[in-house]
Amino acid sequence: MWYTFPFTLYKYFTYYYNASNGKGHGVHSPFVFSFITQVLNNSNVTQTAGTTNKFRALVNFIVQFYKPVSVVEMEADKLKEAHAMKEIQGLDTVGLFYLKRHKNQNNLLVYFQALLQKVNAHSMLIFEGIHASSQSEKDWNFMKNNTQVRLSIDLFRVGILFFREEQLEKENFIIRF
Repeated sequence: MWYTFPFTLYKYFTYYYNASNGKGHGVHSPFVFSFITQVLNNSNVTQTAGTTNKFRALVNFIVQFYKPVSVVEMEADKLKEAHAMKEIQGLDTVGLFYLKRHKNQNNLLVYFQALLQKVNAHSMLIFEGIHASSQSEKDWNFMKNNTQVRLSIDLFRVGILFFREEQLEKENFIIRF
């Protein structure tokens, strides 16, 4: 069940209070500091966000900045789930996978498990709605705690998972965006 607006607002204030500064101050990971300063705070993202969806602009800029080998963007719902799984299974490797507006929470972990078979050290998985319901939060916690995931970034509406081998210690960041 999706959270009500007042509860979502409460969750956002909790996130905002606990999140690291959106300018990179106090972030000790060089990769995450670079991500914050060069991607999240890039003027192209903030200017484009004024005319379109802020997170859509962010994903577009991530693609431009990191140049992943493949990009898959899905808006999964009950009618397209079989197609989504076929597309995931047809991938050789995942460069960037973006799942937006996921409506059927039951299959989110099914997608994640299928994607884990296709990831490499350069893969990025982006999921919208990670705090939309208690189930989506449980799924997000399960995904970010997976042993293959080396780094997670929580931007409240969007969660990003990285599988970087260079990342020796597993880290989870909550960042204001």
